[in-house]
Formats: sequence, C-alpha cells, structure tokens
Amino acid sequence: MKIGIYTIHSAYNYGAMFQAYGTQKGLEKLGYESEFVNLYTVESEKKNESKTVSFKPKPFLKYLYARLNPKVQLKYKRFRDFHSQMNLSKRYYSLNEIYANPPKYDIHLVGSDQVWNLERGLADRPYYFLDFINNNERKISYAASFGTSKIEKQHNQNLKSLLSGFNAIGVREDDGVDIVKEATGLEATQVLDPTFLLNAEEYNEIASERLIKEDYILYYGFDDSEISRQLIINLKKRLKLPVVAFSGSNFFPFKVDFFIKEAGPKEFLSLFKYATFICASSFHGLAFSIHFRKSFFSIKHPNRNSRMETVLNKFNLMERQAKNADDVLKMSDQHLFVDYTKFEDKIEAERTKSFNWLKNNLIEISEK
Repeated sequence: MKIGIYTIHSAYNYGAMFQAYGTQKGLEKLGYESEFVNLYTVESEKKNESKTVSFKPKPFLKYLYARLNPKVQLKYKRFRDFHSQMNLSKRYYSLNEIYANPPKYDIHLVGSDQVWNLERGLADRPYYFLDFINNNERKISYAASFGTSKIEKQHNQNLKSLLSGFNAIGVREDDGVDIVKEATGLEATQVLDPTFLLNAEEYNEIASERLIKEDYILYYGFDDSEISRQLIINLKKRLKLPVVAFSGSNFFPFKVDFFIKEAGPKEFLSLFKYATFICASSFHGLAFSIHFRKSFFSIKHPNRNSRMETVLNKFNLMERQAKNADDVLKMSDQHLFVDYTKFEDKIEAERTKSFNWLKNNLIEISEK
C-alpha cells in the first residue's frame, strides 16, 4: 500500500517543511510507504535560493546580501540537505506534467498547510484538490487548511464538486470544518497539524547540537507589531536573559542580542529545544513550543489567527496568547511559566485522537 502525498514540501520555510516531515513520518509509524509528489518548479527553486534578480534598489540589495552572505548560503544548504532525505517521487517541473500523466498510488493524500487557500480565488488548475485524479480512486486530506475563517460564497459550488470525491476530509482548524459544511454540506473533521503526529523524543533524534550555550529567550516569527517589540523588551527585563531571534527572513525588525541567519530545519529544533522561554508569532512557533513543553507567549495574527486559536483552545492554553506586553512585568512566576502537568493529559488525548483518525480512515479507505 503506497500513499502519494500532495503538499507544500520543498519551500525553505520551517513550518512547511516540518508539517511535511510530520505527515510522512506519521504514515511511516502507521506502517505505510509514502512519497511526496515532488512538484518543484524552477521558479520555486530560484525563490528558495534567492536567485531571482530584481534591479530595483531595495530588492537588488536583498538579493546581493543573500547571495554573498555565507550564513544565508549555509541555511539554504541545510534546507536542501534536509529535504533530500525525504521520500520523494521523480521531480515534476510543472503542473502540466502531472495533469498530462497523473501519478499512480493506492491512496492520494493532500497534506497540511494552506493548500486550500482561496484568498486569490480558485485556481484554473486546483492542484491541491486533486481534480486530475479520477473520483473512483482513493483520496483523503489530513489537516488541510483554507488559511481563513470564511470563504466567498461564489466558491461553494466548485468546492462541493472538488471535495465530493474525497473519501475522508480532515482539516486543521475548527473554522475549516464549518467552511466545508456550509459550502458543500459535506462532513469534515478537525485534526491537529501533522507535526503533532510526532513527539519531542522523535524531534530530539534529528535536532542539531546546541547553538547557544547560555540560557536564552527565543523569539521566532514574522511579526513586526508593537506588541512583539514590547514583549521582547519586557521578557528580557523580567527574565534577565539575552534574546535570540530567527525567522524565515534574512532580516529582523527588532533589536535583539543574537539574530540567527544560518538555521536550517535541524537548527530550528535545537533553538526551540534549549530555549528557556519562547515568544512566537507563527503557528509552528507555537506548535514547537508545545512539542518541547516550553513556557511561551503567542502573538495573535491580525487576520490568520484561526489555526493558533484552535490549538490553544484544544489544549486549554488560551491564556498564553499575549494581549498586553506589560502584563509580563506584573505576572507572578506561577502565571508566567507554564505548568504542563495541568495540560499533559489534554495534549496527549488530542494527539492520540488525530493519530487514530488518520489510522482508522486509511484502514477504511484501504478496504474499499
């Protein structure tokens, strides 16, 4: 029984790469052979490696910085090496190749991330809805995301047609369940992001050695809001520790003690594993704070907060969403730090629930 995985697996983005890794390793734990359908265009490769040139002053300077900075080039190499260790199909350079000759698998699985994002409308070739696969073939989604809390009604009919061929629909957010029901009348189940199919011990096995020898506060994310800036300042004042930051970008908007430019996926894990306290403005920053059972605050995203709130609600951790940066200076240690003994049973119950949903639906689909 071989499963083909369709997801965003090759982007030099920590969250995208780890959701893909979690999906494949989760299937491996269930006894299934799988591979990613390796759609990787030349344009995507150039974007990953900062090889796309613009001669406008600011973009051109960013291009030169990325191409000439050895730490940035080391980061790219580390992403390449990590990606090459995944089980991949032959490389497809365009959608035309896939649509002309669709891959053959026993089960076709659409993976996580915002693969069903309809903000720009429905694509002419809605690849992640598997419209090129016959409806008599086995199709399932696990933790697919619309990336929003609602979609335009104009997409309802097309969405119903596209999803009606799926044997089971698992979505990442509670809002995704509502979107599927309201738009199509079909039933979907909310499941955890695929990084939760693995545990801290399994991530420890591939994490790099410790990068920062002293204790530190970690900031990870993409946010440049005032609350993020002030939270960094107040956490440093409260904990009297240096602030280490990194993100998918080669630049960082705030003053910190260390900005790490060279971190690949394994270094990402190490930075979370050894942090004393974490401030995260991205979903996977929040997720890996929980994986490693770290005390943390998450920063509310201005318009894509559904996936963060879904996880925080599931685990009874909504109080870890920072509302006022000054609260950090007033909290007792009891409230500042997370006592995971209060949440461990809930986290493990939800993780097991998602794992069993995937296992049981794959068994049921396999028998059809």
